Amino acid sequence: MWLQLNRVSRHLLWLVLWLCMATTARAEQLPQNVSGEAVFRGNYWRDRNTRVLNPTVDIRQQTASGFGVSSSYGLDAITSASVAAGATSDQPFTELRHEVGFGIETPLVGKSTLSGGYGYSTESDYFSHTASLRAKISLLQDNIVLRVGGDYTHSSVGKRLGPTGYLNMGILHEAHAVLAWSQVLSQTMVGSLTYELFVLSGYQNNPYRPVFVAGERREFENLPSLRVRHAIALSGHKMFRFNGTLVPHLVLRPAVRMFADSWGVTSLSPELALHLPIGPVELRGLLSVFQQWEASFYRANCGEQPKVFPGAPCYAERGVEFGSTTDGSGNLVPFMAYTSDPKLGTYSTVTTELQIKWRMTVLSHLGPVGERLSRSVVELSGGMWFAQNAVGNQFGIPLVSNDAVGVAGCSAFCGAGFAHLGLYVPL
Repeated sequence: MWLQLNRVSRHLLWLVLWLCMATTARAEQLPQNVSGEAVFRGNYWRDRNTRVLNPTVDIRQQTASGFGVSSSYGLDAITSASVAAGATSDQPFTELRHEVGFGIETPLVGKSTLSGGYGYSTESDYFSHTASLRAKISLLQDNIVLRVGGDYTHSSVGKRLGPTGYLNMGILHEAHAVLAWSQVLSQTMVGSLTYELFVLSGYQNNPYRPVFVAGERREFENLPSLRVRHAIALSGHKMFRFNGTLVPHLVLRPAVRMFADSWGVTSLSPELALHLPIGPVELRGLLSVFQQWEASFYRANCGEQPKVFPGAPCYAERGVEFGSTTDGSGNLVPFMAYTSDPKLGTYSTVTTELQIKWRMTVLSHLGPVGERLSRSVVELSGGMWFAQNAVGNQFGIPLVSNDAVGVAGCSAFCGAGFAHLGLYVPL
């Protein structure tokens, strides 16, 4: 549902999108109108430190021969108090990110298709270009659908030096490959298996995040330049039919996602979604649980310190040896890794979401224009995200008063909220 954001908000929303898998939109990628539609969305995220407003527009048109074109635009308005925006005190600052994208799709044999796209994202200190290529292969009269493809992103990472300038810190290359298998198992059941490979190479530090190593403040973390991620996801759709027209069926969608990478991070995320149509209205619910285990070089061993939450990253002596690098003379020396990102530590989250989708079939009685508008869809959703450990302390909104442990944040009960409003209009 949400696209990439700046380094402050991108980490927050990736928790919900890629790790927690909390958006209902992720569960259904099919368009509401196959021949073409304009989709207007508004997304909202609010945690203790950051507020994100994210309006987007997606337009897609398909010809009778099956050739399709698409375009998209997204705007992120991120409000937070951050030195990344040139703030010198704890005052709210709003930063904007713009993203545009274009895509084409061409039919192959049968219902198979080949598609490609390009996207450009810009903000005050982060600029990226993304190219993508996808193939959908339909076999055995659509009983099996294979999807294979890849993406490449070239990003320039900067560091703000005030409201008007920035320092170029480095380049980040991101390659992504995906292979998905969908199988019709019966008249009421579909299963899918997806494998994804992510390779990130280049500058991966956050230049705004200081790290305390052996009592010394380092201006930003020191992360390895190569990260290889593997993700496997299993999901199923099971329909239970009813003898009625008002409530024709119920769909359950269990899923699980497993993740591991070369930094030692592993995670497991099961979820369960429910789709219940009631006349022209459909109710959707989602419950997702996420558990992550920390990176090999993550440490929280500085003992009890004032204003430092237990489990927050801290290195009492030095960084952790993680592979090797070369010095100025070309000699191999140990690479000392350290981070201040609590999202590389061990933590768990729970995400809940409820969505109401209304298909405007009531307009079909208003003539030709009404018949077309009757294929419009309005959706409204909202949810809560709850986190434990240092991640919850940093991002969660305190939901209890007088928290003795999380004085600057929260510890006992930490949450954040998100909402979504969408309108699908046929073209």
